Amino acid sequence: MIVAVPPARTAEPPAAATSLPELVRTKHRTFSIPFRLPPPQTPDAAAQRVVLNASTDLGVTWGQAAEAAPNAGSFTYRADADGEYWFQLRAIDAKGRSRGGAGPDIRVLVDAAGPKIAARVWRGPDGEIVCRYAAVDDSLRLDSLSVEYRGQGDQGWKRITAEGVLSRESPAHLVGEEIWWAGEKVETLAVKIAISDSSGNNTVRQFTLEQADPHVDQAALARELGVPPLPGAENGSAASSQAAAGRAAAPGNRETARSVLAAQPATPAAGGWSAERATPWTAEAPGRAAEPRLGGASTSAAAANTRGTAARTVAAASPGAAIEMSPGNPTLASGGPPAEYRGKPLQLVRSRRFAWDYDYQAEQADAVPMRVELWSTRDGGVTWQRAAVDDDAKSPINVSLPAAGLYGFRLDILPDLPDIAGGPQPGEPPDCWVGVDDEPPIVELIEVARAQPGEPVGMVIRYAAHDQMLVPGSVRISYSPHADGPWTTIAEGLGTQGDHRWQPPRTTPSKVHIRVEAADAAGNVGVAGSSGPVLVATPRVVGKLGGVTTLPAAP
Repeated sequence: MIVAVPPARTAEPPAAATSLPELVRTKHRTFSIPFRLPPPQTPDAAAQRVVLNASTDLGVTWGQAAEAAPNAGSFTYRADADGEYWFQLRAIDAKGRSRGGAGPDIRVLVDAAGPKIAARVWRGPDGEIVCRYAAVDDSLRLDSLSVEYRGQGDQGWKRITAEGVLSRESPAHLVGEEIWWAGEKVETLAVKIAISDSSGNNTVRQFTLEQADPHVDQAALARELGVPPLPGAENGSAASSQAAAGRAAAPGNRETARSVLAAQPATPAAGGWSAERATPWTAEAPGRAAEPRLGGASTSAAAANTRGTAARTVAAASPGAAIEMSPGNPTLASGGPPAEYRGKPLQLVRSRRFAWDYDYQAEQADAVPMRVELWSTRDGGVTWQRAAVDDDAKSPINVSLPAAGLYGFRLDILPDLPDIAGGPQPGEPPDCWVGVDDEPPIVELIEVARAQPGEPVGMVIRYAAHDQMLVPGSVRISYSPHADGPWTTIAEGLGTQGDHRWQPPRTTPSKVHIRVEAADAAGNVGVAGSSGPVLVATPRVVGKLGGVTTLPAAP
């Protein structure tokens, strides 16, 4: 079934993204994304094709999902799994120039599956009924929770008052425990738990009475549901009562399991430089015929938007330099508000070829044809080289750099006459900076082994990631029964190297492939995987009983 989501924003020239578009929810994994294009300002700017880029990791990485004619009016997208999907529209003209807004044009949350529920029911020491339960989903509706029971001989279900506690907001993780009296000598009893999510998916599960306490805490239920352990429960028992669950749900203990980047303290490198808050800027050339201004660079390959929630430091493209990113000063791989280096804007891209938007105001632009020249320096302005020329003087200008590294730039607008030479003078400082990093991080999956005797039961995954611009907390470990996925997250937000202990859930296949990913500040993602399937659990052997033979009576 194809369901249309609200139209994406019109493809327009890049601009600083001030906020994310409103999240659209759908219960269907196949949906339509309508679009429309504005009239072209010039004939050569008319779109020849429209490209839809998609991201499944909140903008960390992008890939082309579809391509359509400008008059198609919509794209059809098929999601492989539930989750949040970001989409960008890019209009491509006859010169191959790409136009589109910075950041996502539309966000869609696919929620085709209902919540997961796990629970245990048993008789307490005084005959009371105890039900410990948990539920998880991208968006749970706590008001939809219901707990009912039916004993032997009961004609219908009896509802009890249930008050679950939201212990984690993302993914939404509800925990709870209910205790009630169902009468004397209760031998059999069934409990039915139901809960819905914000997309309208409803899950109902039924559990039977166990005669003794199974000693299953909330951490064990979380493992059954395939979610991270509760805050504060990683090394011990989780909450086993409403009071304990309430403490786990306190705001100071909540965590965000799907955060793109983990928070790390900023520690600038010795002798390095720190970024400053970016402000609107104009590249001015005294005595020139025009006043140029560069906008956001749009790489030819889909670049990532590395968002963060706290200050952190990554290595820059030049040796000994560091970029400090803070909530008000993110570094974007493509478009958006740049950071600063030496008081000038800095952008990070992961391609040596990109299109750069610019604008200018010339007093006699109609009378004299203009020429746009982009000049680059790699030694801070001591020497300059012409990097690109835009003969039609219409944004954007296409840039192709010889190698990765840190470049300074100035934009020169001058009359297109043979006797007028352009270019900055030796010693003039750059007006902006671009760091080019087209190499992904080097990721190593060093070892996957079982825990040693005396250590907690499980697997030990040893890894390391290296890159000059590696983003702290960007390492993600996942597993899959197949070498090509789909992949299930084991842990994310990990440090750049170390040992991670993994207790595989009961639902994990006996043999799986392990993968480690790490991202750098330019959006490159490095991947390392196990050379083959790894044995994580002993396969179960199913036996079959045959006939019964009587034995002689004992003497």
